[in-house]
Amino acid sequence: MKRLLVAFFLLAALVVVSDPSKIKASTPVPLAAAERAVVTKMVTPAVSAKAYTVFDVTTGEILLSKDADEELPIASVTKLFTAAAALELSPDEEVVVSAADVATEGRAGKLEAGDEYSVHELLFPLLLESSNDAAAALSRVTGPIAVGSHSLADTSGLSDANIASARELATAVRELYFTKPHLFDITKLSQKVGEYTGWINNSPVRDLPGYQGGKHGYTVAAGRTLAAIFSEDALQGRTVGYIVLGSDDVRSDVELLRASVEEAVRLQ
Repeated sequence: MKRLLVAFFLLAALVVVSDPSKIKASTPVPLAAAERAVVTKMVTPAVSAKAYTVFDVTTGEILLSKDADEELPIASVTKLFTAAAALELSPDEEVVVSAADVATEGRAGKLEAGDEYSVHELLFPLLLESSNDAAAALSRVTGPIAVGSHSLADTSGLSDANIASARELATAVRELYFTKPHLFDITKLSQKVGEYTGWINNSPVRDLPGYQGGKHGYTVAAGRTLAAIFSEDALQGRTVGYIVLGSDDVRSDVELLRASVEEAVRLQ
């Protein structure tokens, strides 16, 4: 009798599984369930930022956010998108730095009027030293620049009309990470020695463990801003993006956000 009952239940199970309407679609994951790090019971950290988004770069999943749809000035995070637009051009195209370029606010980049650089060479002062002069020089050769639905008013981020939400930036930065990885390679460098001078990376988070690149910014209206990518050991090396807007201290805020993610991780 026991054998008959077992056979009956096995047959019933097979019938149910064989009915496609009974099978729920599942989304593939890159790691086996037993190995995949998941984030649970996320604690909201006490950061200074007005808005932020923490996201899984591979899947696009939002792990943690605050006021992610509030549109705020992005300051020199703009320069990531200026660099992306420049890469659409011939990287060997020559650009002569003008007097108007070097008159742009700020002296980062050490450019001089009459200096001649390729488009590709100008990416280094642009991204490492956040040179507004380099952004001005590139503005003559780049096309329109946008983040999400927003057209950017300038190539440097000095304009407070350069706005986006943390969610829009997360989407745009994630796309750049996959389509323009060279930009992130540049922003990981500690310095770059060029034909005329050396450019030093002044990112406040470059020395943090797992840093994979990004861009920071500051204006009085924007506060401190950041778009950065990290490889997180606590999540089995998953690549995680951090967008921080309107911060008093982006380094401290990113450290708090990373700690919050790490504390919430468990193995499923």
